[in-house]
Amino acid sequence: MVNADFRLINAFALIAGLALIVAGCTGKPVVPVSDLTNARTKHTARIVRAGDSLYTIAWTAGLDYRDVARWNKLQTPYTLQVGQKIYLGGEMAGPETSTSEVVSGLKAKRSISASNPPAVVQATSSKPSTGQTVTPASGKAPDGVEGWVWPAGGDLITRFNDATGENGIDIAGADGSPIRAAASGKVVYSGTGLRGYGLLLIIKHDETFLSAYAHNRAVTVNEGDQIYSGQVIAEMGQSGTSSVRLHFEVRRNGQPIDPLTILPGR
Repeated sequence: MVNADFRLINAFALIAGLALIVAGCTGKPVVPVSDLTNARTKHTARIVRAGDSLYTIAWTAGLDYRDVARWNKLQTPYTLQVGQKIYLGGEMAGPETSTSEVVSGLKAKRSISASNPPAVVQATSSKPSTGQTVTPASGKAPDGVEGWVWPAGGDLITRFNDATGENGIDIAGADGSPIRAAASGKVVYSGTGLRGYGLLLIIKHDETFLSAYAHNRAVTVNEGDQIYSGQVIAEMGQSGTSSVRLHFEVRRNGQPIDPLTILPGR
């Protein structure tokens, strides 16, 4: 009889223990430590590093440089300071700088060679080849930019694809072959500050259009230079990539567009 009572008590104890476990499982869950992150700030921002310019910062972020300038209350020539906080959305509260070292988006007469910076290679030719300056295939130059030409000869090996993040076209060619400006404008960047682009040139054509020329072996123009459509601006190379090529991009209001929509038909 005593043994039967002990068995009954143990059974009740087991049932009570299981009930407590079930109750604990249905309570408020414990939040993993990895979820306890700080809330994001209202505006995304980045700190200016040596070699940065307004154009490269906006280019990397996929933004219109004019918007970035407005958000940060910057005036032409868009002078930046190393350590400065640049907001990539909304309005800043006021100027924020940490050092007096100035990095200008239009720094005069600075040219960089991929192999031996900052040497400048003299252009072999400053005139566009015969018949290069033609009307785009659409029959109309977009938004007032005229004289679009192909920036290089050679086979088209990569096409624009917005869905896969391919922001431009790649043109194969021989090492050292000429790269030409796709339209008239001003050189606003020359350097190796954008990861994945190698030695890069960016040209501002007007308030709407920018074009970029990546993986160059050397450049033949300087930041701040006014250039014309078809002018030799660089030599084709493979800086930042595995084979000799030109990576060419066009941005309209900060957004990449298919260069084939504005380049003349071949």
